[in-house]
Amino acid sequence: MKRLAILVLCGFLFCAAGQVWTQAAGVASQTAVSQAGVSQGVVTLPAGTKVELSVISPVRAKTAMAGDPLYTQTNFPVTAGAQVAIPPGTWVQGRIEKITRPTGRQAHAELEVVFRKIVFANGYTVLLPKMPVAGPNGTVNAAANAASPAATAVLVTVNVSAANDLLLDNGAPVEMTLAAPLTLDAGQVAAAQALSHPPGQLAKFRSATQCVPTPETPGTPGTPGTPDTVIPGTPSTVIPGAPGMPDTVIPGTPATVIPGSPGTPGTPETPGAACPQAPLVVSSVPIVPAPKPSATADTNP
Repeated sequence: MKRLAILVLCGFLFCAAGQVWTQAAGVASQTAVSQAGVSQGVVTLPAGTKVELSVISPVRAKTAMAGDPLYTQTNFPVTAGAQVAIPPGTWVQGRIEKITRPTGRQAHAELEVVFRKIVFANGYTVLLPKMPVAGPNGTVNAAANAASPAATAVLVTVNVSAANDLLLDNGAPVEMTLAAPLTLDAGQVAAAQALSHPPGQLAKFRSATQCVPTPETPGTPGTPGTPDTVIPGTPSTVIPGAPGMPDTVIPGTPATVIPGSPGTPGTPETPGAACPQAPLVVSSVPIVPAPKPSATADTNP
């Protein structure tokens, strides 16, 4: 009996130990799955990924200058494998670094743009690398810039004349090429995708070019209006009565305006105006902004 009790006790302890080991293994397995989910909760776009954009705020020729923002929206989804990484309608903000304006002999302009920020429909914001910053003496820390990701920049070439009032019109297509890998939160991207609205076809963007009145351009003459169509009435008829009897009056009919045929008012004269042709984007070439050459590197971090 004593041996039997010992065997039963050992068996119970072995089962309990097995159960504890099984629970521990389950917890470890769940932890591994959880950690795998966290590591898989991001989506990465490699360097060289192209993002198609449309300008949503025009760049005016007279007032544009280096340092001005450039506002755009994605007009086509960007995918990473089978997953959407940047939905259409996502806002992308850039900064104009340099402008080469058209001249009387050269009917094209160039704009150097560095893209700084991507804002998704749910407010999720991702900052892109900036331009290298020069030190107080105009030099750049070469070591720090070599260790940092390259800025995403583009050279936009536009066919436009010196007489045009715009350098980039609403809906102008610009292609952004990522200079460095971009890592995004997959959950935030999925939430933004449900709220995103594509900007629509480029033809639906209303041009922001302004027409200027000019005496050389003939206007549109005004037109006279047309009168209402009226059918005249008939006068009353009086038949004299017999002696001692009143006259008999047959009433006439009033004038009638034919329903549905009212007159139309005239149109005023339109003065002549010259409307510049909208600028045409020729190319968007990715560039890597480089610091100005210097013999001495700034040692400040």
